[in-house]
Amino acid sequence: MCFSPEASFSLAGVLAVGGSYCLHRADRVDRSYLPMAAIPIVFAVQQFCEGWVWIGLERGDPGLTKLAALSYLFFAVCFWPVWIPYSMLLVEQSRRTRFFLRAATSTGIVLGLGLTLPVIVDPSWLAVDVSHHSLHYNIGRSPIFQMFPDVLWEAIYLVVVSTPLFASSVQKMVHAGVAVIVSAAATHVFFDHAFASVWCFFAAGLSIYLCVFFASLRPGLRPARS
Repeated sequence: MCFSPEASFSLAGVLAVGGSYCLHRADRVDRSYLPMAAIPIVFAVQQFCEGWVWIGLERGDPGLTKLAALSYLFFAVCFWPVWIPYSMLLVEQSRRTRFFLRAATSTGIVLGLGLTLPVIVDPSWLAVDVSHHSLHYNIGRSPIFQMFPDVLWEAIYLVVVSTPLFASSVQKMVHAGVAVIVSAAATHVFFDHAFASVWCFFAAGLSIYLCVFFASLRPGLRPARS
């Protein structure tokens, strides 16, 4: 994200510790929560990749920069629109909400692959540079971004990753949904030049909230099926 590889690597370390705790709690209390508990760990890997993007740029190594950037964008653009609704689906008991979460997961698959595959097929459509002390990932040359403006894709992405949190019957997930939307809005206003990097950094930090959630998790907390 902003400033330096140290920021990304430091956050990755914190997330790895927090994620390990979440996985431990989920394994002991309810294993259906394991995908949700893995979220901080995956964010740790993503931030680790971004740290190497910084190193590649500092070394003037385009090969390392491109590989690390593609790895980072896989998580940022393709993985999260699928994993967030899927992890909510696995712990949801309401039939109606499960139907919605299945649809959201399917939409996330289409969205993630649609945004990511063109850049994987032709990495020349990806450009990475430093803008105002933050990383700017430019995939605007990809054909899919010629169809609609960037702000529309950002809005669709936000809907896919946030609405499952609001729809979920799991206690306290709405708090995470609010935090995701507020962080996205703040990033759009103040860091629009590096939206993909900065928002993911904020979201990664917010995932530490899951430590609080899993600390309070007890067997049988899920609402009854309806």
